[in-house]
Amino acid sequence: MSDNDLTYASIDELAPRIRSGDVSPVELVQASLDRIERLEPRLNAFLEVFSESALAQAREAEHEIQEGRYRGPMHGITVALKDLVDVEGTVTTGGSIVLKDNVATSDATVTRLLKSAGAIIIGKTALVEFAMGATGVNPHNGPSHNPWNLDRICCGSSMGSAAAVAAGLCVGALGSDTGGSIRMPAAVTGIAGLKPTYGRISRAGVLDLSWSCDHVGPMTRSVADCAHMMNVLAGYDPSDPASSDQPVPDFTSDLTRGFKGLRVGVPADFFFDDIDPDVLDAVRAGIDLMEREGASVREVSMPWVAAGRTINIGLLGPEAAAVHREVLKTHAHDLSPAVRARLESAIITPAVDYIDTQRARRRFIEHMDEAMSELDVLVTPSVPIQTPTIAECTPPPGSPDAPGGARLTEFTGVFNTTGQPSLSLNCGFTRDGMPIGMMISGRAFDEVSVLRAGAAFEAAAGLADRRPPIN
Repeated sequence: MSDNDLTYASIDELAPRIRSGDVSPVELVQASLDRIERLEPRLNAFLEVFSESALAQAREAEHEIQEGRYRGPMHGITVALKDLVDVEGTVTTGGSIVLKDNVATSDATVTRLLKSAGAIIIGKTALVEFAMGATGVNPHNGPSHNPWNLDRICCGSSMGSAAAVAAGLCVGALGSDTGGSIRMPAAVTGIAGLKPTYGRISRAGVLDLSWSCDHVGPMTRSVADCAHMMNVLAGYDPSDPASSDQPVPDFTSDLTRGFKGLRVGVPADFFFDDIDPDVLDAVRAGIDLMEREGASVREVSMPWVAAGRTINIGLLGPEAAAVHREVLKTHAHDLSPAVRARLESAIITPAVDYIDTQRARRRFIEHMDEAMSELDVLVTPSVPIQTPTIAECTPPPGSPDAPGGARLTEFTGVFNTTGQPSLSLNCGFTRDGMPIGMMISGRAFDEVSVLRAGAAFEAAAGLADRRPPIN
């Protein structure tokens, strides 16, 4: 297996070979580090690469496996962490110069769980400042470049994680999703990204943005790899007040069941009303494929659903302002113009408006629960537009915003309002070769059905092995 094939291999492919000794964790890490060294100047996916510690972890993993102490499918697998996630002894910047000296004194829960499973933490990935933005443009650290076209964005805010996974710099990564920042980057880079149910994965040791909308989740090149990471990451954590004690299933259990008998809903409202023709054609073709493969597909009336993203924004702004109020008082001059403008606007939101938004959220969730009562999953586009260029998303001098990414979060934010699980995966390509994302969303705590549908689509569509042209 060549280095390129090794770095693009899935957990399903790597795990048995690592366990048998056919592939060494040291070999995998070195191949990843070599690829990072070659491609990182063009991608800007990482804020920090842990070369020495990753190789040390790899040698330890190799020794444990040789002694018969194999820990499971994540043992020896390279994982990158969005730089909101604490790793003891390293800086967690949140993509901001405000936190340039913020050294973590302990591991985040998700970091500890990955290490306990034998995963190798290879570095910290780039993000929009404080995860506040949809485009993936950060004036402090620069944008991450899309491996499919270096002039285009990776979306925000988990831009670096998406670029790193799509370009084969690591096997998997963690992102965070408050309005779509796992699923949007996954969509435009052609990978799989799962926002689990709210509370399914602990956020202890992860920088906050919006306490009631934040999610942490896996980003990988296949749906099955998301499931393997979920098996390590999910579960109750008393350190996170929002953590759920719902039973944790084996997320890989239904990956090979296919579509037969799966009840798929397609919204009749909002999601298909005003979208790019290439996106529309690819998602509709994907739905047709599901039906041919045995899914029961029906249209669902959801006239209320357009309010979902508006509610998401109404929650996110005031909660982010509460998180960062001290930063606004003491370091406003250090913030990027876009983030400062959003926080200053949000901090003066009347309390009654926030309360009204929370009430609207409760009604919205009730509507969604009713609409999905006889469905397993909903299928929609992930984003309504083609991938903008970095230039289109870079604010002009004197302006906090650029128009290029204004519509990116229209669809994904709906499922941050509800907190239900939502997956983006590749369903095709635009005429100029950019990936198109399909979103599969399920009922609360039913990630198994979402992952089943995603894996079945991957198997039927045959797109998972496509690689970006960067090399």
